[in-house]
Amino acid sequence: MKSRQSELTIIAAVAQLLAVVLAVSALYFARDVFIPLALGLLLSFLLSPLVNRVQRAGVPNVAAVIVTATFAFILLASGFTLLGRELTTLVGELPQHKDELVQKARSLAGLTSGVGDGLDELAEEVSEAMEGKKKSEPTPKTVFQRWTDSLLPAAGDETESGPRDGATPKSAIYTHEVNNELDLASWASSAGTVLGPLATAGLATVFALFMLIHREDLRDRIIAVVSHGDYVTTTEALNEVGHRISRYLIAQTIINTSYGFALAICLVIIGLTMTDSGVFPNAVLWGVLATCLRFVPYIGPTAAAMFPLAIALSVFPGYGVFAVVLAVIVAMELLSNNVLEPWLYGASTGISAVAVIVAAVFWGWLWGPVGLLLSTPLTVCLVVLGRHVPRFRILAILLGEEVEISPSLRLYQRLLVGDQDRSLELLQKQMTETGIDQTCDDVMVPTLKRIRNDHQADRLSEADSNRLFALAGGLIDQMEYDSESQASEGEPLDFPAVVGCVSHHFSEALVLNLLRRGGAGRYQLNSIDGDTLPHEVGRQIMRVTPAVVLIVVLPKGGFPQARFLCKSIRAAGYGGPIVISALGKFKNFDRMFVKFRKVGATSVTTSFSQTRQKIVSMVASQNAVSSTVGQAERGATDNNRSCC
Repeated sequence: MKSRQSELTIIAAVAQLLAVVLAVSALYFARDVFIPLALGLLLSFLLSPLVNRVQRAGVPNVAAVIVTATFAFILLASGFTLLGRELTTLVGELPQHKDELVQKARSLAGLTSGVGDGLDELAEEVSEAMEGKKKSEPTPKTVFQRWTDSLLPAAGDETESGPRDGATPKSAIYTHEVNNELDLASWASSAGTVLGPLATAGLATVFALFMLIHREDLRDRIIAVVSHGDYVTTTEALNEVGHRISRYLIAQTIINTSYGFALAICLVIIGLTMTDSGVFPNAVLWGVLATCLRFVPYIGPTAAAMFPLAIALSVFPGYGVFAVVLAVIVAMELLSNNVLEPWLYGASTGISAVAVIVAAVFWGWLWGPVGLLLSTPLTVCLVVLGRHVPRFRILAILLGEEVEISPSLRLYQRLLVGDQDRSLELLQKQMTETGIDQTCDDVMVPTLKRIRNDHQADRLSEADSNRLFALAGGLIDQMEYDSESQASEGEPLDFPAVVGCVSHHFSEALVLNLLRRGGAGRYQLNSIDGDTLPHEVGRQIMRVTPAVVLIVVLPKGGFPQARFLCKSIRAAGYGGPIVISALGKFKNFDRMFVKFRKVGATSVTTSFSQTRQKIVSMVASQNAVSSTVGQAERGATDNNRSCC
């Protein structure tokens, strides 16, 4: 049976791997279809909040979509027109800046002996390339050239620039007239290069318009197809995807536009104050490019910063303008990354920083530059899918910003590697946030259970489990907290006695230590050694006569021993309350409670907080009874004295 289950597990894993491979292959080979669809979906998410606002103002749905789309396309067209004009101006002005580039390259040539010659040659090549000509040095003729010269006619040997030696294009050995008209294949290739992106943009626009117009209908269809009857989960997933992506895109658009506008203004100010001409070349172009490129994660901001830095280095003499531009860009990046983005983004994406990089690499490899642009929104969809669909939960764990690992598992992992400092830091942080009761219930007790269970399952050796229990005991001794129940001034310092007993395992002594620290200021808990026999435990309790007796059970196991111990304590003559602290969640709690009541238990608790509160309430009630009895006895004594 086990072998069959293992075979089914292997088959399921192979099927999932094949499904992933097929999905990635489909995304790659059908990218001409998926890229416009994804771009249209991205535009619809970006424009959907604006359409909803216009529609809430009383405009019909179709008219609201047309108005919003027209406004967006006018902005895009204006931006691209401005970008094209600035690029044309830049290309025309590039030859004017070649002298400064050559001078800086040559000034750096003397810094290092090995690189100097290379920089000098680079400066000469840049100068020749910008001048549109290249030096031609005569080269000695080879044997083959001399042989071809002897075979060629004498009349064709001489040209305007010298003999036909093949050293220059004008003195080619053999020439053939080429037709200047482009053939059909060249026209088709050029048209495909130009029309391909235009066709993608057109399809994305059409998809976006139809998705905006029929967004409610598409939503209903997706819910009907995907939900499989679970409409609540599907609706929540779609709402989360739409909210996160829309908020992310709007926030990114605001930040990138503000960044580009501020960069252009700063470059204009730098040009007015630090240059002789009073102009920083193409400042508007660098602002628009920064706005567009920053939509690409990580790579975009770096590329956007390179252009104005290169212009500052190549156009202006010295390095003052370059240093100021660099300082401005660094300051703006720090402000954007540490102030604006956390404020506007908040928890909008829910993707970890590493996942953003991995997603950018993956989608960039799959779909090229468009994949870089779409990497974050598509990854958001995968993370939300993993949160709401258990089968894809691995996506949320690998890509999500918040790792869904319980605090007890975090503490257990740190104990396994022996990192006691980080373990104590985690405990203190958890206690500050939730308090001692919740920390013990959610962190310490589950950690002790994990150690027990792994030891019983032979995943931990005896030595390792003892080491982990010792580390956990050290953490309990070092836990610092402000007890809410410290004795105030005027209260007696000798608190009511509580005796604690373990049922079957020494790890339960650590729970007793937690209860001792948790009861500071309310009661004083003393533990009986776990090796003490049950009838001897009853005798020790009768010698102490505590206010409450506590028996701790840390499952698995321990219930028969706890019942026998409780029966022995009653047999020894103890008549006070006995609390059984069975730490865990039990389906048959009522049956377990009845069994403990039959052997003399007063109450049964299932958590640290319940146990602590039960002891405190019992101690307080006994103190109240003792105080009442004491007052009555004192009153009777006073009456007797008055009578006498």
